[in-house]
Amino acid sequence: MKKILCSFMLLIMSIFMVTTHIYALSNDIEIIRIHYFRYDKKYDGFNIWLWESEPTSSGGIQFDFSNTNVDEYGAWIDIDFKTNYPSATKLGIIIKKGGWDGYREIGGDRFIDLSKMEIKNKKGNVYTVQDDIQIGLSDNDLANNIPDYSPKILSASFTNNKEIVIQTSNQINSYNFYKNNVILQSGTNQSINFKITLNEPIDLLSSYSIEVVFDDNTTSRRNISIQNLYDTKEFEDAFTYNDALGYIYSQNKTIFRLWAPLSEKVTLNLYNQGHPNYSNNGTKIDELIPYKSIDLKQINNGAWEVTVDGNLANKYYTYTVTNYGVSNEVTDPYSYSTGANGLRSMVVSFSETNPENWEYNKRPNTIKNLTDYIVYELHVRDLTTHSSWNGHEDYRGKFLGFTETGTTYTKNGTTVTTGIDHIAELGVNAVQLLPIFDFGYIDEVAIKNDPNYTDTFNWGYMPYHFNTLEGSYSTNPFDGANRINEFKQLVNSLHEKDIRVIMDVVYNHTGESENSNFNKILPGYFHRMKSDGSFSNGSGTGNETASERSMVRKFMVDSVKFLATEYNLSGFRFDLMALHDSETMQQIRDMLTEIDPTIAIYGEPWDAGGAAISEKDAAGKKNIKNMEGVGAFNDITRDAIKGSVFNESEGAWLQGTNTASFVEDIKYGIVGGVEHKEVNIQDKWHLSPEKTINYVSAHDNNTLYDKLKLTKVPNSRIKDLQIQANAIILTSQGIPFLHAGVEFMRSKPKESGGYDENSYESPDSVNQLRWDRKAEYVDVFEYYKTLIFIRKTYPQFRMLNKNDIASSIKFINTNSSNIIAFGINNPTMPKVVVIHSGQTKGNESVQLPNGIKYRQLTSHQSHSIFGLNEVSDIFYTLPNTTSILIENKSINDVSLKKDIVKIKKGKSFNPIDNLNYDKDKYNVFTSSFYNTNISGTYVISLTVVDKEGNFLPLEYILNIDSKIKVTLNGEINVWKKLFYFYQ
Repeated sequence: MKKILCSFMLLIMSIFMVTTHIYALSNDIEIIRIHYFRYDKKYDGFNIWLWESEPTSSGGIQFDFSNTNVDEYGAWIDIDFKTNYPSATKLGIIIKKGGWDGYREIGGDRFIDLSKMEIKNKKGNVYTVQDDIQIGLSDNDLANNIPDYSPKILSASFTNNKEIVIQTSNQINSYNFYKNNVILQSGTNQSINFKITLNEPIDLLSSYSIEVVFDDNTTSRRNISIQNLYDTKEFEDAFTYNDALGYIYSQNKTIFRLWAPLSEKVTLNLYNQGHPNYSNNGTKIDELIPYKSIDLKQINNGAWEVTVDGNLANKYYTYTVTNYGVSNEVTDPYSYSTGANGLRSMVVSFSETNPENWEYNKRPNTIKNLTDYIVYELHVRDLTTHSSWNGHEDYRGKFLGFTETGTTYTKNGTTVTTGIDHIAELGVNAVQLLPIFDFGYIDEVAIKNDPNYTDTFNWGYMPYHFNTLEGSYSTNPFDGANRINEFKQLVNSLHEKDIRVIMDVVYNHTGESENSNFNKILPGYFHRMKSDGSFSNGSGTGNETASERSMVRKFMVDSVKFLATEYNLSGFRFDLMALHDSETMQQIRDMLTEIDPTIAIYGEPWDAGGAAISEKDAAGKKNIKNMEGVGAFNDITRDAIKGSVFNESEGAWLQGTNTASFVEDIKYGIVGGVEHKEVNIQDKWHLSPEKTINYVSAHDNNTLYDKLKLTKVPNSRIKDLQIQANAIILTSQGIPFLHAGVEFMRSKPKESGGYDENSYESPDSVNQLRWDRKAEYVDVFEYYKTLIFIRKTYPQFRMLNKNDIASSIKFINTNSSNIIAFGINNPTMPKVVVIHSGQTKGNESVQLPNGIKYRQLTSHQSHSIFGLNEVSDIFYTLPNTTSILIENKSINDVSLKKDIVKIKKGKSFNPIDNLNYDKDKYNVFTSSFYNTNISGTYVISLTVVDKEGNFLPLEYILNIDSKIKVTLNGEINVWKKLFYFYQ
């Protein structure tokens, strides 16, 4: 306890007081009274959000102020500490008005250290004041103006080049207006709201401030904010910097650059370790102050620069930025890596982080057109944390879990692949990883050092450093280079299996608002602000970034370019993309096209509500058609297939609910969102298959299985619906998107019952992929595998040209809203018919095009890439079954050389040597058993496949020193055996 003592008597009195007024542990507290003082004395609508911050971060509780409980320190709320926060040693607090999109007090997330709270009769007090970041916890704090209840200037800002608006807490006697600390104007007797008009245009390179004198002769001085000028041409012209920012490393020197156009001073701080209390291998060692600090010099257009000689690889750094006399130590917004918990940026020599066989700008050669992608959405931890993964214990939940092959799980005699081998077996060609940038919220020190730490999972949608990889996914979060090397190993491992990597990026907001490094460097610029000075909150997380501003746009373009080139990424999924402006998204697309036109870019064409960007500028549904090569999720077809994500008990076409109202929305997805005369919906907004991301489930909302359970689908039919939902997706034009685990009935059950539809911070036990579930539902997995294989085999499902789709796809009249059938008639390819039969009653018939014979590849719980049977004319459906029918055109330029091939025992033999065919036109697969060391006759089966997927089965006799005569009568079914070889 710190006390200012003026005499020995005060000392004696204070010693006596300690017997009843103490600073105590949290177990001494029963009630905490939180005070909030506003100068206008109006408290209705204001509230606090209070949560336990330490020792365990937990969910918050809202408590409301009122105008009835008010004393000299403002409105107050009594919090039952023992009931609500019994184990807390530190509380987090946000003071706000209304919901999360309303006014918030400055300071963002603030914290109450209970060890510093003065306790009187088991009761503590917290004192807060409008527009004061300080929090008082004792009588001593109050005596030292913590917080400050004095009259003050509440806001002062430019509204245009010549006008300043000032709001004060009380009426003033006089004011002085300063430019660079020289008085420009003075005035007297002003109300709490007044304006000043300048006699000259504002000079953006000068500093302006206002000082007022109140009736009680107290004074208050405040710098004039120019944030309302950020969008002016004058600001853009003066402070748009086009050269490289961050750092430019070489072995001999490193150039550091920071854009901080209004700062008075910028200092570089160099450190040996990335955490103040831990070395780079996690040993407990303190390094609390930099080993060297160097001032940067302002260069041009608001940028600051300093060059440091020597090799700084693996050193750490921060900047101390001074604005309006207030200094903050911040990390570099461009940080390419950090130490544990993102406290210090790192200088990285990227060539030293490359694993064996790393080659820049190399991606699997599996994508010719964007519609070739089959995307699999996955969280890093989900792949490997369940016990059934059976990989290396140290790699669970880590990047390196993706590098471990050969893992399997066995249940009831069924053995299945797990981990990365499962993804490869499934057949998808791209994995979209939920956020892998540094998102905070996971204590990287605790996850490494504390085996009892439980807050290990988070989706990661609260970004702190956009260019830095998340440290909790590495085996050593203390060393910023370690996570880079291990992630590159992840990329290599997926690439080796012909699987590309897509990154989920979240540029629409920052994890912190007022306390973000962006805001501390240039307050109010990187975020959209409201007229009252609060953060606009179109993201629902506290703020939204202003992508339309030149330096925010530059940051986004620079960041995506860095990630794409340094990590060989193949795509980017933009969270809440409608919060970005369409021009920025188009610039990102154009930049990526120059690197590799097969890099995909798509996003959510919506925001979380209340965005400050206009609809005409936003990269939302209205502008998808105007952005070349930028895709968006198709929520129309999603909800039409299985029901709204906003009503868990609502079904749709799949469940047989009011099917007629959903047919056209499903047809919209089938044609890839293009204009089609047989699709009757008003709002067609994708207009191109490469822009249409078709899906039924994702990490948000309920899993498909849980949705089906919640809509009362009987257990006897749930497998059929689980398969058919994505059979619709995988036979539609556009880009199909699968939620990891959907292929084996993934579920997210809550421990308390029900299903978790928002598992963003739920434990691994809720989120992880359970490989025992794959073993249980291996039949569903095998069906998904076939569907994916069919899509990859037949380009008819992956058309790129919208005109080809419009002319090739014809819907078949089924006279039933429970059956959606269509044909794909491309003159250069085999004809295709797809029949989605929903909740029909018994067998219903569909008239097929006359005179064409089809191979049926899928039916109810049966499937084969080579065909189940031949059908023509009339096709009879089964409930909740998707039937894929492929025309088999004749192959006339392939033949056997001999019907019988004779060889001597022990001689070498290649079954394909007996075939006349063009190796450039055909693939040949064999399925036979023979042993050249054993005399006898054998049937050799060959299947010839052309580029369009047409099949020609052939058979002949192999005679190995045998006198037995054999002839081939009838057909031998070799399709199931062939499937293994065809894979």
